[in-house]
Order: sequence, then C-alpha cells, then structure tokens
Amino acid sequence: MTIFWHVLRLERPITTHTAITMLALVVLIAATHASAVNANTAIQPLSSITAAVASASKAKAEQQGYSNITVDVRPLDSRLRLPLCSKPLSTFSPSGSDSLGATSVGVRCSGEKSWTIYARTNVSAQKAIPLLARPLPRNTLITKSDIVMTDQPVQASMQGVITDPDQIIGMELTRALNAGSPIKPNQLRAPKIITRGQQVILISGTNGLQVRMQGKALKDAVAGERVKVTNLSSGQQIEGIANTDGTVSVP
Repeated sequence: MTIFWHVLRLERPITTHTAITMLALVVLIAATHASAVNANTAIQPLSSITAAVASASKAKAEQQGYSNITVDVRPLDSRLRLPLCSKPLSTFSPSGSDSLGATSVGVRCSGEKSWTIYARTNVSAQKAIPLLARPLPRNTLITKSDIVMTDQPVQASMQGVITDPDQIIGMELTRALNAGSPIKPNQLRAPKIITRGQQVILISGTNGLQVRMQGKALKDAVAGERVKVTNLSSGQQIEGIANTDGTVSVP
C-alpha cells in the first residue's frame, strides 16, 4: 500500500482537532486496504483438508481388507488459516501408523505456498463373522444351523477369530461355548471318524483290484490320520490311514 502525502500551504497553523482528524483518516485508509488484501488472499477450506484425511484413511483400511469402514476426523482449529493450495492436496501416513483405531494422517500442499498439516482420526470397521447361534457343549459337531453371520466391530481382541464358516461347519468343539461366541482354531478339532475298539473295513490294493477285510481299530482317529488296526482274519496288527467314510486304507 502506498499513501501519497501532499505538502499543503496553510494560511494558518493546524489545530489539534484538524491533526487528529487527518490521522484518523490515514488509519482508516490503511485498515481498509489491509481488509481488501486479506479478502483477496484465498484460504484453504478446512473441509477440504478433512475430506482428504477421511478419504485416505478409508482407502488404507480397504487395502487391508476391511469393509463397512467409519472414519471420524478430529475437528481442525477453526482459527487455522492456510493459503489455498494451487495443486491437489496429497496425503501420507506417518511410519508405523495403523489402519484402524486412533491414527494420524498428514496432508501436504506442494503448490507455490507449500504447507503440511497433520490430522488425528479414529477409524473403525465391521466385518461379518460366524458366531454361535446357541450355547454348545464340548464335543459338539457343528452344523450350519449352529452358526449365524453377524457384523462385528473389528478389534484387536478378534485376532485369530475364524471368519470363514466353511472352516467351522463339520468340526468338533474342544470346549463349551456360549451363544454369540466367535470361534478360534484352538477351539475346534476334526471329528473322530474312528473310535478305539470299533470294527472297521480294511481296504488294500488299488482302484482296479481291491481287497476288503474286517479289522478292529486300536485307537481313535480323524480323517487322514494314521491309525493302528488289527486284521481280524490274520490277527496281525498293521497301520493304515483313516478315510472320511470310516474305512482304513492299509498296505
């Protein structure tokens, strides 16, 4: 701002009142000019920064395989005045930051008047997981009707929880669980196909030529497990593989 002063030849001395009036006029001109400058200086909308943070946080969580994501961005200080960026805003995550929970996101302007700001967010997600539809005792063989898919908030306590119902159906519980319980691998085991003392059919040979004999299991076994049996015809103890249909394949 430039103010031009003119030397005036006055017929009489300037009074105090006149001097004060002239000073007030100068201050008014300066203030008006400053307001015009501020009005012409574009400010970056805080909403655009918040939107960039929310979008980046959601994208990061999606890359980790999460869905039904909610992002809460902590409000920025309303007094914040950043120059309007001449380029699209870019975002980045500080090293070691998590995709869920309380985290921080950086927003950077690489325009003529560059700046960087960090915003705090809280990111949560939900995921459909199988839960028990009813309380089940130990050794229960789980069926499709025993589980229900339910959206649950993703939390650290859910680490290791089974999310695929096909990994649960047909398995046996190792402990009693209440209704609404998520299920972890250590709470399941493959069901026993063969029990100790059970009479089983022993299969020997190939598909082209098979010999079937009566046998007796000497221990419990699940499908695919090696099991000792007694050939009831010869009395010989041999080892075979338990099949899903309860038979035992022997050499």
